[in-house]
Amino acid sequence: MKIQRTKNAVRNIGFGVFYKLVVILFPFVVRTVMLYVMGTEYVGLNSLFTSILSFLSLAELGIGHALVYTMYRPIAENDTDSVCALLNLYRKIYRYIGFIILGVGSILIPFLKYLVKMDADVDVNIYVLYGIYLLNTVISYWMFGYKQSLLQAYQRTDIISKRSLVVQSAMYIFQILVLFMFKNYYIYIILMPIFTILTNIANSIIVDRLFPNYTCRGTVSKEISDSIRKKVLALFGTKANSVVMHAADNIVISAFLGIVMVGQYGNYYYIMNSIIGFITIIYDSITAGIGNSIVVDEKEKIYNDFKTVTFLNNWIVTFCSICLLCLYQPFMEIWVGKDLMFGMDIVILLVIYFFVYQERRIILTYKDAAGIWWEDRFRPYAMMVINLVCNIILVQFIGLYGVILSTIFSMIIGCPWETFTVFRYVFNRSMKSYFVEMGIYCIVDLVICIICFLFCELVGVGGILGLILRLLICTVVQNMSFVLIFYRTTEFAAAMKKAKGFFRKKVKKKKVQ
Repeated sequence: MKIQRTKNAVRNIGFGVFYKLVVILFPFVVRTVMLYVMGTEYVGLNSLFTSILSFLSLAELGIGHALVYTMYRPIAENDTDSVCALLNLYRKIYRYIGFIILGVGSILIPFLKYLVKMDADVDVNIYVLYGIYLLNTVISYWMFGYKQSLLQAYQRTDIISKRSLVVQSAMYIFQILVLFMFKNYYIYIILMPIFTILTNIANSIIVDRLFPNYTCRGTVSKEISDSIRKKVLALFGTKANSVVMHAADNIVISAFLGIVMVGQYGNYYYIMNSIIGFITIIYDSITAGIGNSIVVDEKEKIYNDFKTVTFLNNWIVTFCSICLLCLYQPFMEIWVGKDLMFGMDIVILLVIYFFVYQERRIILTYKDAAGIWWEDRFRPYAMMVINLVCNIILVQFIGLYGVILSTIFSMIIGCPWETFTVFRYVFNRSMKSYFVEMGIYCIVDLVICIICFLFCELVGVGGILGLILRLLICTVVQNMSFVLIFYRTTEFAAAMKKAKGFFRKKVKKKKVQ
C-alpha cells in the first residue's frame, strides 16, 4: 500500500502546530488559575508528580517507536497478518508495562515523604494524589493505547491531534471551572484519569472504523522479535536520557529545596519548554526527508544540506535565546509577579540551557534519520549518570544553580560524542571543520545577544507595551545582524534558495487552484 507521504506530512505539521498552540495555551491558563486560586505549592506538586511518573514510564521507552517502525514494511506490502501479529504483540507488551509501572509506583509510596519536601501548609494528602497520578499513567497501557500505533504507522498523526484537541480542550475547560468554583485540588486531579479513559475509548473507536481489517491475532516470527529487541535496547538509552534530563531536576529540587521552589522553577521552565515544543515540530517534519536523502543522495550533498540546516537552526535558536534573555523577566513580572521571580542569574543559566539543548538537536535529528541508535548506545547512559550525580552533589552546595548547571554540563559532555557518531557513520569525514563553524556561530550569537540586551535595557516602559518594544528590538537587531554578517556565505545562499523555491511552489499552487 502506498502512503501519501508529502500530503500526510503537510497535514500532520498543520494540525501539529494548531494542536501545539492548544496544549501550550490551555495549560498556561490552567497554571495561571491554579497559581492565583490555589498557590505556588499546588503548581509545584503538579510538576513534581508529573516528573515522578515520567521516570516510571521509562519502562515503555523505545518499545512503541520500535514496533511502529516494524509495521512500515508489512503495511507497504499489504501483509495484514503480520500487522495483526505486531498489534497483538504490542497489546501484550503494553499490559505488562502497565503492571510494571503499577508495581514500581506502589513500591515508591513509602519514599514519597523523602521526595516531597512540604515547606508550606498544603491541605492535601500526597499519597492520595500520587495514587491518582499513578492510576492515570497506568490506564493507557491497560486500555487501548496500543491501537494508536496504527495511526502513527499510517502517518495519520493528524487524527491523533484532532482527537486530542477535542478531548484535552474539554478537560482543561472543566479543570479551570473546578478551580474557580470549588477550589478543590482533588476534583481537579480526578478529571485526568476520567479524560484519559475517554481518550483511549475515542482512539479505539476511530482506529476500528479506519482499519476494520486489523485485529489482535497471531504471533510474530523470531527474526522480527529479535529485530524489535535490538531496536528497543538501542533506543532505550536515548529516550531515557531525555526523560531523566527533564524529570530529575524537579525531583531533586523538591527533595532538597522544597515544593515551592519546584513551582517557581516550573513557571520558568514552562515558558522555555513551550518554545522548545514549537521548534520540535520543525525537527519532526524534516526527519523523514533527511532519512530519504541519506539513502539516495551523495555524501557531499548530504553534508552540504546538513550545513544549511545547521545554519538555519542556529538562526532560529539564536533568535529564541535572545528573546528569552530580554523578555523572560518582563513577562514573568506580568504573569506571576515579582515575589515569584528569580534573579537574572537564573535566567542567564536557563538561556544557556536552552541554547545548548537546541543547538545539538540537528545532530540528533540526523542520527535518528540515519537510524544509528545502536552505534550511539553508550552515550545517553553516560550523560544520565553525569547529570544525576552532579545534580545530587551540586544542589547541596549551590542550590538551584547546581541543578541547572548539571544538565548543561551533561549536554556539553555529550555533544562531541554524538557529533563524532554522526560524522563517522553518516558523513564519513572529520568533524573538525564543523566545530570551527559552530565556534564562529557561538561568538557571533553572543555578541548579537549582548547588543540586543543592552538596547532592551534602554526601554523605559513596562507592562505589555514594554514587552512588545523589546520583542521588536530583538527581531530587528538579530535578523538584520544575521543578514549583514552571513549574506556572503554559501549556507545563507543555499537557505535563501530553498526558501524561494518553497514560496514559488506555494504561489504556483494557488494559481492552479
